[in-house]
Amino acid sequence: PSSERLFGYEPGELAGKIIEDLLPMRYNHSHVAKREAFNKEPKARSMGNNRDLFALRKDKTEFPVEISLSYYKKEEETLVIAFVIDITERKRHEENIKRLNQELEKKVEERTKVLHEALIELENSKEQLSIALEAEKELNDMKSRFVTMASHEFRTPLSTILSSVS
Repeated sequence: PSSERLFGYEPGELAGKIIEDLLPMRYNHSHVAKREAFNKEPKARSMGNNRDLFALRKDKTEFPVEISLSYYKKEEETLVIAFVIDITERKRHEENIKRLNQELEKKVEERTKVLHEALIELENSKEQLSIALEAEKELNDMKSRFVTMASHEFRTPLSTILSSVS
């Protein structure tokens, strides 16, 4: 009943169908050989191994699934049990996480670029401040030399004038 609901079939409609009826057509050719190999040497396993698996509903819509196989023997007959889980919601969340990660990476790149530009601007400002500081020091030295020279140049004549006045 849960498989009928999962695949969109009415009660009893899945009876007698082969597993390839529940797979998208692009997988049918390779799946028959894989199914036969499993039936020859059955062992419990998960299917997919880092591949996305898809199933096919009755209405021909595909959906992502996770499948694990198990088996048991009943007298001389080997029976296979497939646990099929619809992982549409998980895939939606994974895609959302991928999208958010890409947006985050883009923001990190943008912020890194802005920081790099700010660092270049800061370096330029530092150079300009150094140049301005050097110019200020030079101006200050010139002022000191002028005051010293003016003081020296005016001292002798002023001393003479002061002496004369006295």
